[in-house]
Amino acid sequence: MRWLKDCSAAETYEICHRLVDDDLTSELLTRLREIQLHRNQLLLEAVRRQVRGTDADAAFRVLAELQESDPRLMAELLVLPQVGCWAVECLRRLRDGEDPDLGYLVSFSAGAALRAGRRPPLRPGAFVPGLGTFAESGLVPIPSLHARANGLGLAVQLDAVDPYLAGFGRRGEADPVWWQRELGHAWQVLCERHHHAAGTIAAVFTTLVPLEGRGRVRPASATSGWAYGAIALSPPPDPVAFAESLVHEVWHLVLGAVEDVVELTGPDDGRRWYAPWRSDPRPLGALLQGCFANFAITAFWRAERHASQADEHASPAGERHASPAVGRAEAEFAYRRAITFEALTRASGSGSLTGPGEVLVNGLLDRLREWLREPVPAPAERRAADLRARHRARWLSANPGFSI
Repeated sequence: MRWLKDCSAAETYEICHRLVDDDLTSELLTRLREIQLHRNQLLLEAVRRQVRGTDADAAFRVLAELQESDPRLMAELLVLPQVGCWAVECLRRLRDGEDPDLGYLVSFSAGAALRAGRRPPLRPGAFVPGLGTFAESGLVPIPSLHARANGLGLAVQLDAVDPYLAGFGRRGEADPVWWQRELGHAWQVLCERHHHAAGTIAAVFTTLVPLEGRGRVRPASATSGWAYGAIALSPPPDPVAFAESLVHEVWHLVLGAVEDVVELTGPDDGRRWYAPWRSDPRPLGALLQGCFANFAITAFWRAERHASQADEHASPAGERHASPAVGRAEAEFAYRRAITFEALTRASGSGSLTGPGEVLVNGLLDRLREWLREPVPAPAERRAADLRARHRARWLSANPGFSI
């Protein structure tokens, strides 16, 4: 953990250069995971110090013993997304004079002991965070989803029951058969057309929280800065939309982890900004988060555009026609590059970026300038311009007193 404690100015600039170049190496992703683990350990320690002399003492002792005897297991468990969410909620309750949910900690420590081969006293019906529900016949596990394509594998939990993963919105159906099938199709798209992005997703994405909303044209999706690895998602309408959503949310998670050690913006000065993908005014830090995720979406549709064009050209000459996939990718690419460039330009001129923040924003702008020179069919450009104009009109109507 030396890197976390002694992150130098040079290293923070290096991280931002890597983000710009999409150089998310396994080493960097491992570092980001270690940051989240260390942060969760600090949060747990903050809780422990405030609940001494309670039933939580025994649970904390179990976790401390396992940390000594099986640090690899504890590193796996303490980085679970619900751990950070639970600890932050506990600290909030303690601050507000409310009783923290220490029963959850007891169940978590019992689950850790169970994973270590011990026999903790678990009653039938007890929920074990990260594992499942304990029954008379044994543990009923949380469903796991697995996908593999082009030599790259993905494994995530489908968790629709953990109470500390409920803050993303109303839960939806957790049919593992449906999600397994659809994830497999999306993973095929990612591995065939976005292999580098797929590697990042495999390293970061650990937990899928299903949201309601089947039948939406665009799936609802969300992440939390306290829940590294978790993505909440409503059922996507097709594999490409599923793949796009994973890229979008994983890039949010990556930048959130970076922001735990790299300050990209100065203190919030109260100004609020127009984000062409949101209905509400945003602080600069949130605007920058959206810019980074939308840059990744732009890169996604740029690759989809090239792949769809290649598929179309591979068809026999007499069978070629305007493909819906090509039209969709052209329009999405034109729209995303325009709104991302617009928002990044606004962030660049804010005067509130730190040195590393300027490296990130100006580097992304440079890459987008290159992409803005790529020709796109006129109908796609018109569609992009129409979407931007309509969003601006709705935003101004919903936010009187603001200007763009």
